[in-house]
Amino acid sequence: MMTTTAKRRALLATGAVVLLTTAPIPTLAAQDSASGFRLTLSRAVARALEYHPSVLAADAAADAATSAVGAARASWFPQIALEISATRFEEPMLTAPIHEFNPTAFPDFHRTLYGGSALFAYKLFDGGSRNAEVRGARAEAAAAAAQWERTQMAIIAQVTHTYLGVLSAAGLVDAHDRRIAALTAERDRVGQFLGEGAAAQVDQLRVEAALASAEADRVAAVAALDVVQRGLALLIGAPPDETQVSLLTPVVLRDEPQMEDRTTLLTQTQAVSPVLRRAREQLVAAEAGRKAVMGTWFPSIDLFGGLVGYGYPDGFTSEWQVGARLKYPVFTGGARASAAARSTALTRTAREAVRLSEIEAQENLDIAITAVHESHARVAAMTRAVDHNYEVARIEQLALQEGAGTQTDYLRAEAELFTARAALVEARHREIAARVELARVVGELDLNWLERIVEAGT
Repeated sequence: MMTTTAKRRALLATGAVVLLTTAPIPTLAAQDSASGFRLTLSRAVARALEYHPSVLAADAAADAATSAVGAARASWFPQIALEISATRFEEPMLTAPIHEFNPTAFPDFHRTLYGGSALFAYKLFDGGSRNAEVRGARAEAAAAAAQWERTQMAIIAQVTHTYLGVLSAAGLVDAHDRRIAALTAERDRVGQFLGEGAAAQVDQLRVEAALASAEADRVAAVAALDVVQRGLALLIGAPPDETQVSLLTPVVLRDEPQMEDRTTLLTQTQAVSPVLRRAREQLVAAEAGRKAVMGTWFPSIDLFGGLVGYGYPDGFTSEWQVGARLKYPVFTGGARASAAARSTALTRTAREAVRLSEIEAQENLDIAITAVHESHARVAAMTRAVDHNYEVARIEQLALQEGAGTQTDYLRAEAELFTARAALVEARHREIAARVELARVVGELDLNWLERIVEAGT
């Protein structure tokens, strides 16, 4: 069976195979710099998974928990220790133990003594504590692996949201540019008519004011774009010039993917969510810890033996010894009772943490499902709004050129078209973000899922 660590390594390898299309290079960051490719969403996520300290720390914690399983299992093996010593006494000392009262059996005396031993010990019975400790260590390792998956999904979602944030901010800047271009054209038109005496000074002032406001809004949008670009760079460990929007590839959903019903999604969440798996494994670990403490109320039986040697400069002797020891602490000052009470309380805490995680999972699932439906409906509505506002602005512009409309109506139509375009860009990205969040809540968010759900746009 594949170990937990091997599974984590396999997941990383699978993501790398999906993303890499050139010869192997030590890191994704080096590959990006060397190849000059555009920064796609998948590559940004892969770089974050390779770089971000939260993922690396979770991976290290999972490795530590896996190692703890081996340490717990070691208590089932016999313990063998070798020892060698050399001692110099002020006065001559017996060179070997005296095993009988016989004047002819006294050993020699010497000031320099050497010793050596090979000792063997094995715990034959401990009230079930070792079994419980191994079971608890395995549960802790499984919980750490689930936490690693949870952290990975959180980083994927965070990078996706930030990447989409860059594209949304760029879309807002583009909408400002479109508005400024339209207002500039209107200013030129008014200036021409003003020179011919066919327009009033107030018409020019009105369009100049609208243009100045649009330019001010654009400055704020560009500043916001710079902030989110730098945020993406920090997430993936790249210099800011590698996360400029000109290097990013737009993304769109693939053919409006169908979403399962709530019952199916809830079943998937209960089965695969790393948040729930981690809470459940921690409950198993807490219960195992309680059983390990309960084992201390039973006597322990140890077997021991060894070969012991005694030597001095003029000779050497050795003897073997074996034995069994039964140990039961009659009085511990309340330590066992306190440990039992603590382990029981920790078990109750872990059990309630599972219930809380299940409640929160259902709540988060409902929020995510609602967000998907809302964002999809908003995209459809804003698409119609952009089409209608574009037609209104076009008609108002024609009416103004023919002298049948007013400049105020045209400028208002242009402003509404700008607002609708910016909202549509944001709505499309919000729908992708909502899908990603739903996948994170369910527990199926990974690089492969991301590749299946989105594709490069225009």
